[in-house]
Amino acid sequence: MRTGSFNEGWGREAKQLDEEGSNRGLILSLLFDHCLLLHPEQIARIESKLPAYTIGSLQRKSQMDVLLEFITSLLEFPDPGDKLKELGELIKDVFQLMPSGKHMIGRDLGRLGPTPSLKYCSAG
Repeated sequence: MRTGSFNEGWGREAKQLDEEGSNRGLILSLLFDHCLLLHPEQIARIESKLPAYTIGSLQRKSQMDVLLEFITSLLEFPDPGDKLKELGELIKDVFQLMPSGKHMIGRDLGRLGPTPSLKYCSAG
């Protein structure tokens, strides 16, 4: 059994609503770990009889590889600045910020004064 967080960077998308939902998150996490065992740098370590890399470090390395590949392809455009602005607009359309349900801004907070029982406890 693994220890630690099962969301592996999925954040709020790794919702565990019940036992089945919890199992799905665990299965997804273990499948992801298994896939990263096939990462070329991980295979090289294992074949060289060296300690394997952590899944978290491989995940971060893969994310940085994708970012560098994106930047490289962006620089190949005739006007990278315009292309970056275009992509920025697409990001605004795709990734909408959602209001938090945890914060009480704009909600009726009701009566905020102490209850009679609190007044009684503080007097004693």
